[in-house]
Amino acid sequence: MRFCGASRLPVMLVKAVLPAASLATLSLTLSLAWSTHAPAQTRVPLLTADQEACFGRVYDRAHLASHPSQKVTSLHIFRPLGERPEAEYARAGALDEAVKRFNETGEAEVQAFVTFRDRKGYYYNWLSCARETKDGMRCFIACDGGSFELKRESGGTALLTNNGFVLVGGCGEDVEATEEVHFSPGKDDKTFRLEQKPVAACRAEEQKARPIRPGKPLRERFREDEAFCFGRDYDAIHLAKHPQQTVASIRVGRLTPAEERPDKTAAQSWPDGVKLSVALTLKAGAARRALKYVCDPKEASWECAAETKEDARSTCDGSYFHLARGGDSDEIVLINRREGLPIAAGCQARPEGTSSDDHQTPTRSDDRSFRLSRMPVEACR
Repeated sequence: MRFCGASRLPVMLVKAVLPAASLATLSLTLSLAWSTHAPAQTRVPLLTADQEACFGRVYDRAHLASHPSQKVTSLHIFRPLGERPEAEYARAGALDEAVKRFNETGEAEVQAFVTFRDRKGYYYNWLSCARETKDGMRCFIACDGGSFELKRESGGTALLTNNGFVLVGGCGEDVEATEEVHFSPGKDDKTFRLEQKPVAACRAEEQKARPIRPGKPLRERFREDEAFCFGRDYDAIHLAKHPQQTVASIRVGRLTPAEERPDKTAAQSWPDGVKLSVALTLKAGAARRALKYVCDPKEASWECAAETKEDARSTCDGSYFHLARGGDSDEIVLINRREGLPIAAGCQARPEGTSSDDHQTPTRSDDRSFRLSRMPVEACR
């Protein structure tokens, strides 16, 4: 006689020799034995080595009406891998570095994106997260910038416990004390139930908080050995519409690419250390002003600081502007939010013993942004 399942034979024999009461007792005992030896349900980790993760929630009017003390209108926690592919400083090996670090230490970097009902704008900061334990993971900002705990609640949700952390300002940030933003727990901003969301949802929050102009990055628009020139001459009609603009003509040129990296063995990669010459003509009839800058890539632009010389310190030391991509390869945008150009006064020798001012004042004229078009290189010489 052939049995389809070997496990059925003992049960059939038991039924044949035991009375009903004893059989019921044995069945309960077997059930307990099976439950004791069954594998425990595996806890779903918050993060894995090679996957991006997004947790977030947007609170609707009904929820906010029932929680009048809650100031947060949306909260997202994003664990990216590597840099944004459209960023100016994107590096090919950044993703592999993040995966390796997580595999070795369990540590990760996350971004927190927050909006408030009593404050306009999108606020964010980076936090470092320690290895996850059974109690979740702690994410914090250096220099006592605050922290939160994140713990898996279910396969699709996580609980965030807010201990208070900095969203704008903090350690090493060039931000006035009055401009700092601290995400305090408050009365009703202590615990948040976040849903696991598609990565695209957090990418959208990232773009809102730190917008990058559309189109190819500057690092792709220009070759490493390419000289270029961009500029604009403003006519009387434009200047009449913008009476507070003082610049009548501007030129921005990369004229000596070969001189940017004299030591080819240096640990420097494109587009680090791009050198630009900037020349201005003011409508007030002042003499033409020129200054050289050294640029390094940031996320959405190149940050260009006035070139300094140890033996010739200047009042322009510490001045900087940003260069961003325009609508196409024949257009760039120079952003001068904090008096980075020598407009109000030309550069002068700095008296011995005085320090440079690292906190530039906001530009108060109409010279905050210049949309420039490609010109022949000779136009910048």
